[in-house]
Amino acid sequence: MCAMTAPPPAAALRRWEREQARLRASVVEEDTEQWQKDPSFTGLERVGGVDLSYIKGDDCSACASLVVLSYPALEVLYQDCRMVAVSAPYVSGFLAFREVPFLVEAVQRLQQEEPKLKPQVLLVDGNGLLHPRGFGVACHLGVLTDLPCIGVAKNLLQVDGLAKDELHREQIHSLQREGDTFPLTGASGKLLGMVLRSCNNSSKPLYVSVGHRVCLGTAVRLVHSCCRYRIPEPIRQADIRSREYIRKQLCSPLEVVSSGALRFLRTDGWCNSSCSAQLHYSLGHASRGKRRGFLCSTTHSSCIAWPGHGVALYKARLGFPCLCWSFVCNTFLPWQVLRLTQRLSWFGGLCNRKTKYL
Repeated sequence: MCAMTAPPPAAALRRWEREQARLRASVVEEDTEQWQKDPSFTGLERVGGVDLSYIKGDDCSACASLVVLSYPALEVLYQDCRMVAVSAPYVSGFLAFREVPFLVEAVQRLQQEEPKLKPQVLLVDGNGLLHPRGFGVACHLGVLTDLPCIGVAKNLLQVDGLAKDELHREQIHSLQREGDTFPLTGASGKLLGMVLRSCNNSSKPLYVSVGHRVCLGTAVRLVHSCCRYRIPEPIRQADIRSREYIRKQLCSPLEVVSSGALRFLRTDGWCNSSCSAQLHYSLGHASRGKRRGFLCSTTHSSCIAWPGHGVALYKARLGFPCLCWSFVCNTFLPWQVLRLTQRLSWFGGLCNRKTKYL
């Protein structure tokens, strides 16, 4: 867990509320595109999906993913996955301030690099109008990108009197076939969204709500048409590809990077919370003098490498700067994102010769 997970001050929450209220006035709850008015969505060719996947044990490091699928074939035309350092804490009702900036950047990159693949609608893993202030992450992203957006949530957000009570469970049980729905009407009398059974293979429903520039009926029909499984394919592919990107980063090899007059080894991988246990184990060996290694200072934790283990470097936390003493350059060198790299005997030999013995 990161230090930034502490809740923001009350002043920041009030500022976020004002920003939501300001942007909420720009939400369009009606169909604005010609393809939306056609029952078979004639003219719709590209559907986008976005997702943020977090590294297990670290809520500061995530992969922001944007995919664009063809419609109705639902084949991937474009993908963009980037590791991002999340700085805002999670606060219920304010998820957009934590995640949307990275998703907006992904959409902007797409518009610059592949403008012909710009999605005509975005499906968002989260809520739209189904929100305490009627402005969830799907609304936020839609207004900032000016794209039609639909919120698709896996769980009910209990607002305006909505609750997971016996009545709600009975209504879910009444959804016998894929495509069956029932409305989510709040205590205020406002229609906040629809509950959709998206496929026959899963009795767990989806909670669909308007994000921006689409009406609720169109949103439900489009989400259902994008479902091969329970989760609509654009969101499902964004999730799969972001998790695969993280897995590859965790296993990425070391490479040599040039930094001015200095050359140093680094890795583009990311390590997970298990490193802290490995670090503890390694420190025990250090106290008994059974391994040669070196200690690296970081902002919030120390990391240690053990050449005898065939390991490049351990880091207890992600995303923090780390310095390692090198006898080659006679100075501390930065190690950016550090990853346990197994079976690198050549690097182990380098560590034995060139790093400081404790």
